[in-house]
Amino acid sequence: MTMVTIIIPTFNRPRFLHRILDYYNKYGNDFKIILADSSSDENKKNNAEIISSFSGLDILYINKYPSNINPWHKFADVINYVKTKYSVFCADDDFIIPKGIKESVDFFEENPDFTVVHGRYFSFYLKTKRKVEFYWKPIYPSQSIIFSDAKNRLVEYLSNYSIPTIYGVHRTDFFKMIFQESLKFTNDVRFGELLLSMLTLIYGKMKCLDILYSGREIIFNDSGATFKNINDFIKDGSYEEKYNRFRDCLAIHLSKNSQLGIEESKKVIYNAMCIYLKKNYPNDYKHFLKAKMKSILDYLPGGLSKKIKSFYLEKKLIFSKKTANFLNLDNPSSKYYDDFNKIRDCVMSHTEVYEK
Repeated sequence: MTMVTIIIPTFNRPRFLHRILDYYNKYGNDFKIILADSSSDENKKNNAEIISSFSGLDILYINKYPSNINPWHKFADVINYVKTKYSVFCADDDFIIPKGIKESVDFFEENPDFTVVHGRYFSFYLKTKRKVEFYWKPIYPSQSIIFSDAKNRLVEYLSNYSIPTIYGVHRTDFFKMIFQESLKFTNDVRFGELLLSMLTLIYGKMKCLDILYSGREIIFNDSGATFKNINDFIKDGSYEEKYNRFRDCLAIHLSKNSQLGIEESKKVIYNAMCIYLKKNYPNDYKHFLKAKMKSILDYLPGGLSKKIKSFYLEKKLIFSKKTANFLNLDNPSSKYYDDFNKIRDCVMSHTEVYEK
């Protein structure tokens, strides 16, 4: 698969980097890999040693990024180093499955009107008290968006937003274009991911294949988690300015790719954004209680806060060792089992990642 580059941004998590490289060394060593490292100097040294131990992987290591770099600027810069026809981002604590990437590329080769291809996702959580246990659940709706017009594609995706398209496979030339466009109108990861996703849907269709595509980890109190969310922007008073720039960018591109004028495009975006905010940041009692609980946990010692959060996850059955669902991932007779089990085995063989 020399047609594809996997981009792995990393920040102060050498053990997670070792884990994902071990995974690709075993199951995806025919891909090109670019590592975008903004870790501390000490961790960059650790990462360089880890990379040198995987001589069978085709890795371009870019360690020029300072630790205080705006993450979105790092993402937008590293895409320019890609020379292959297709590319995909993979967080250093997640997994993008090689078979899923390959089938996405096969689909792209036959369908030029699509701008992003991916598949089914699951999330996982590792409990390490006494016996190590692997908890998981399917996440995100597995739904393609194939409307012929840009307006309906944008409205459908923003109104029902669940995952940024950055983790799907893209044509690299298109990826570079929308990243450069996003830099003109946003400088943070949260609005950047939203903007990139909406630009992707404005310019083409999205295919969700019936394949297991990615495993995403839930991690608490981790040094790699540095991104603010939209609720933070609302609280600090920066939301309106960020939204206006986001809206203006989308209005320009939606107008270019539809029969709508700029002002009408802005109205379409505003209405879809209202639905997005209502679904993702509801101002109701349940949300208030969750916010209060988070504020309490933030003042607790790190170890205690992490234990309480872990307890909450397990007791509320957000994750299950044997979740009843249509994917049935951990059933050996399932067509998804092999790819699921490879990730589980890799995670379980790297339990030192979770040690203090």
